[in-house]
Amino acid sequence: MSNGKRGKKSGVGLGPSNGSTAPRGIILIVVAVVLGVLLLWKGIDGPTSDVAGSSSSSATTTVAETDSGEEEGVEGEGSESDLLDITGDPTTTTTTTLFPPTPPAEVQVLVANGSGISGGAGTVTDMLIPKGYTTLPAANANVTALTGIYFRTGMSEEARVIQEYLVPDLPNVLLQMSELPEVPDSTADRVEQADIVIILGNDGVILPE
Repeated sequence: MSNGKRGKKSGVGLGPSNGSTAPRGIILIVVAVVLGVLLLWKGIDGPTSDVAGSSSSSATTTVAETDSGEEEGVEGEGSESDLLDITGDPTTTTTTTLFPPTPPAEVQVLVANGSGISGGAGTVTDMLIPKGYTTLPAANANVTALTGIYFRTGMSEEARVIQEYLVPDLPNVLLQMSELPEVPDSTADRVEQADIVIILGNDGVILPE
């Protein structure tokens, strides 16, 4: 009958075709593989870019050379101002003299002759006057072998200046006033007034024979 034939044909037309199923499956597999590769590539590339970004934004290091020639690192931004603060100005030096020598006009000097050479004390006194020292009248001392430049406490620098002028090669002639040898009574009062006492000995280091 015609009705039965029509039902058979319609059933065949609605069912899936075996020839079209296989290509669709292959396409789905290929798409899945491509998506997986893309996801894997992005997963690897992502952290690398983050690390590079953090590395580029990290603090920079400036190397500065100190006066001694050693290298010193200064980290962080504004390194130029930090460098100035650390190194300062290597060409600037400051020398401070806490206790400058007393002016010669304020230093009283007595020359006493223990050399045995007549007029020796007056000769040395005349050598000091042009330098501006306040000199006491020349005096006599007991004859002694050694010449000495004796200074009171606080006058060592002033005595050294006189020593460098009279005997520059003999700094050992500088002695404390407490080591001054005994002098005649006529000289003792002038010793009390003096800041520096020069005793001429017969060694001839200041006044040759």
